[in-house]
Amino acid sequence: MAQSEQGSTKPYWVLAVGVVLAAALPITYLSLTPRLAPPAEPGDLSSPTLAKVLNESIDTAVADLDPKKWPGLIPEAAANSRVFLREVAEVVARCSKGPLEPNQKYNRMLFHLVGVDGSRYAPITSRGCGEDSLIFRATFKDGRVAEVFTDGRERRHSLEEVKQMVNIREFGKVLISSDKQHHPERYYPPAPPQPPPRDVSKDWE
Repeated sequence: MAQSEQGSTKPYWVLAVGVVLAAALPITYLSLTPRLAPPAEPGDLSSPTLAKVLNESIDTAVADLDPKKWPGLIPEAAANSRVFLREVAEVVARCSKGPLEPNQKYNRMLFHLVGVDGSRYAPITSRGCGEDSLIFRATFKDGRVAEVFTDGRERRHSLEEVKQMVNIREFGKVLISSDKQHHPERYYPPAPPQPPPRDVSKDWE
């Protein structure tokens, strides 16, 4: 009888171990993934053509700051964006997760900005990152991209293909959008003053 009872409890013990393993393995995998396959870092190959493409993206984004096109902008918005760009020393573009990350839809492109004073901005989250996404480090001088360093993966594509990559095409727009959040006064008129709160107690007099 005792043997029968012991045999009847064994499946529950096996089930419990299975549940623990089922929970532990994914957690262990996800915790080790960043160490086993960290996000790729920019290489040390200079890419003058990519620097030119990024500057074109910046020029397009600045030219788009037109109050005639976007009535909410102030006339000085384009000039003020150039002020911001002169405050940038370096931008590093890399994926948020490594190549073994299973949830690729959560693997975003991050732009890490460093100011000329050495300050580090909060990373800017852009579109999704994939195997073909370009990882690079762009150094700035006087508000322009002076040099870009990569691992050479841009050379797998034609110049026109690179220009159409979302994170390259929208490079300037994404940078300026970050400054809009931190310094809205550079782009938008001041918000009208809010009226003082009404004294609702007078409703009961």
